Amino acid sequence: MYQQIPYVQPSIIQSAQQNYLNHAALADHYERQRMINASNSIEYYRYAELQYFHKSRAFFFKGQFSAIDGQ
Repeated sequence: MYQQIPYVQPSIIQSAQQNYLNHAALADHYERQRMINASNSIEYYRYAELQYFHKSRAFFFKGQFSAIDGQ
């Protein structure tokens, strides 16, 4: 039935938010680098892989602090 959500320390929320911001900024950076290197397929896909990695980590951390904040 109903389970009480345990108390989460604000430092955990702050850490998740900081990690989200870091990875989101890196994803944006690598997207720009990918577009700059559109004519060089090796560099294009290297930056695309880095962008995908950081975007997925940003979504992960956003899910962590969004779920905690939305109590």
